[in-house]
Amino acid sequence: MVGSCVFILSLFMGRSRSSSVAGVDGRMHQLIEEAKGKPHVILFISHDCPICNAYAPEIGRIQNQFGKQVTIDLVYSETRITAAVAKTHAKEFSINRSSLFLDPNGSFAQYCKATVTPQAIVYDSNGTPVYSGRIDDRYLSLGKQRTNPTSHDLRNALEAVLAHKRPSISRTAAVGCYIVLPSTS
Repeated sequence: MVGSCVFILSLFMGRSRSSSVAGVDGRMHQLIEEAKGKPHVILFISHDCPICNAYAPEIGRIQNQFGKQVTIDLVYSETRITAAVAKTHAKEFSINRSSLFLDPNGSFAQYCKATVTPQAIVYDSNGTPVYSGRIDDRYLSLGKQRTNPTSHDLRNALEAVLAHKRPSISRTAAVGCYIVLPSTS
């Protein structure tokens, strides 16, 4: 009962930044703290963003390759998102091997400084952010893309973290759909 009240309250809170996010299980989670000494990827996505959906196969490959060594969480940072929609989307796009979270008011995205979907934030095993940005460089800008990416930024960051090194590139510009914050007026 208390968990449900916290979840409902979080849906109606304004634009404040928060280090907690609601899971599709209805409970609030502290994702960074819950990684428990493992490297961690928080991937901000949206079910109706064409760029996110185009990246679904690559997200699935990353889940398969790194999922046993790295905690990978998918955060749906969009207004009006529901647990049912998130679960259906993850299943339809075969990206349901990660835990799913809902950020309808954008407070967790603000906390992580995510601005678009898809955008990845990588934390090392100490919980220190070491990479923020795109999955790869397939999209040069909105409406302009390569057939094949030339730089696999998220994979490179994960490989570095797993080798106990800092990624050579810590920030890239993610291209995608803007995370829209609900109006407080």
